[in-house]
Amino acid sequence: MTTSTEYLGKLIGNTGSPTSLKVALRGSFTARRGEFVRIPHREREKEKETDCLGRIVTISRTNVLFSEALGEGIGEVNVLPGSMISGETMYATVELVGFKDPLTDEIRMPRRPLDPGAKVYGVDYDFLRKFYKFSEETSIHIGNLVGYERGHDTVPIYLDVNTLATEHLAVLAMTGSGKSYTVGRIIERLVGQMNGTVVVFDPHGEYGRAYEGGQLRTNPQLDSIDDERDAKMLPKIVETFKKLQSMNGGIIVCTPQDHDFDMKYTNTNRQLALQFDNIDLDAVGGILPGITEPQMRVLDVAFRKWKREEPNQPRDVDVLLELLGRRIDEVRNDPDLDLTPEEQKALGARSAAIAGMRIRGVLREAKAFYTASCKQPTDIPELIGRSSKDAGRLIIVDLQGLSDDARQIIVALMSHEILAAAAHKTEPIRPCFLVYEEGHNFAPASGQSISRSIIKKIAAEGRKFGVGFGIISQRPSKLDPDVTSQCNTLVTMRIKNPDDQKFIIKSTEQLSKADVDELPALSTGEALISGRSIPAPLLVKVGSKALKHGGESPKILEAWGPGNIS
Repeated sequence: MTTSTEYLGKLIGNTGSPTSLKVALRGSFTARRGEFVRIPHREREKEKETDCLGRIVTISRTNVLFSEALGEGIGEVNVLPGSMISGETMYATVELVGFKDPLTDEIRMPRRPLDPGAKVYGVDYDFLRKFYKFSEETSIHIGNLVGYERGHDTVPIYLDVNTLATEHLAVLAMTGSGKSYTVGRIIERLVGQMNGTVVVFDPHGEYGRAYEGGQLRTNPQLDSIDDERDAKMLPKIVETFKKLQSMNGGIIVCTPQDHDFDMKYTNTNRQLALQFDNIDLDAVGGILPGITEPQMRVLDVAFRKWKREEPNQPRDVDVLLELLGRRIDEVRNDPDLDLTPEEQKALGARSAAIAGMRIRGVLREAKAFYTASCKQPTDIPELIGRSSKDAGRLIIVDLQGLSDDARQIIVALMSHEILAAAAHKTEPIRPCFLVYEEGHNFAPASGQSISRSIIKKIAAEGRKFGVGFGIISQRPSKLDPDVTSQCNTLVTMRIKNPDDQKFIIKSTEQLSKADVDELPALSTGEALISGRSIPAPLLVKVGSKALKHGGESPKILEAWGPGNIS
């Protein structure tokens, strides 16, 4: 326990609620909202005294000389210089974090109320560092504790990777709060520091700018980082990415089969050529919302004919389309298919034609399936990596400019293949972490969605096979609650919408009402982080990135320029 005799104030009133302890402060400069305090406490009569850590969540300051009750008379109040009459009172509300159990080293909430009148002390770096112990071998540095983010008393905050990467992450914030930047810092450390595999589904091409033009793009402010830890680590991460790049890892950009993407990445991108026959019929039905039972029968028969004609993979999906179109009579009259009466009936020209049209629409939208014109199919196990000996990689699936349906189709099919490959009985892929940007579009709370079912399946089953995910959204209330409820790490940044705040309270027990009330006032880059990858809910200033990030808002005036009016 810290032995300082200086104290900030004393506990007053009822101390039975650990989320709203009231403290009478000694003076107007004694403490600030958001700062941490310690309060001596004895849990059992014969135990040694320990310290409970708490955080100041509100401060009230009043002065009887400037009371609202005086009304217009306030303007007539005149306190003479040197007067000893201040009439001022200051109170703080403290929310407890807990105390360190000396036997298990876990943080626990006291089950006995703290003593009324107990002195409340400030805390220093040493106390916080010992309280929030971490292992640098198994954790990544996300940023520094707000209020302790500069100078010699900086308190670094770390996230446990084993929990973060397998028990799922949600990053929730309004536009411009820094959520994509925060995710960028996390994923570049998972890869560049931990040799992990990360797959980012990037709807707007933000993450891909770190490899635009086929070159590794670093943070242009890398040489002016003032945080000592970042100044040492960020150049190491850049060098690691360069090394991984030479080992067939590092940044790998996958795109649809479109010339514009080839130009963006100067032909260093990999064109997606997903094998349609790797997907079972249930999954195919999932990417065709509203498909009828007769149409599914037609697809089933056409699949069987297709696989018989092309016994070896990869199979050209154009052949399947021909079987559903101009060659439908061959399918209907093939005796080797042993058709049931229901299948015979379903193979009417109309059902077959509609099924063929729907499949064509999927392929035309997504531009991501294997045909004979492709150089080679996309090998998911090779893309993700098969063992710990493989180089870490950040796989960016650039979906910029595609329709919502096309994005969902690619996300759904790749996620399905990744989970299936991870669950393989004899040759599973290495563990991987999937990132769904604009998650409310891929796993919405309501309405039709092609990708929602597979994301819900990964949320429920992925941890068992080493597949975790991070879902990022500026509209938390639009997310499927079954998905967010499985996220055991929550990064919440500035949120002002009342519906989104209510959703956060309902979907997690990790944050108190006082925490949520603080969200609208957070600055850009500040995050309230809670969950199993961190010892207790903490307010963190997220650190800098090593690689270039494309999520910043454009500088409009620079883009407009002076024109010809100057």
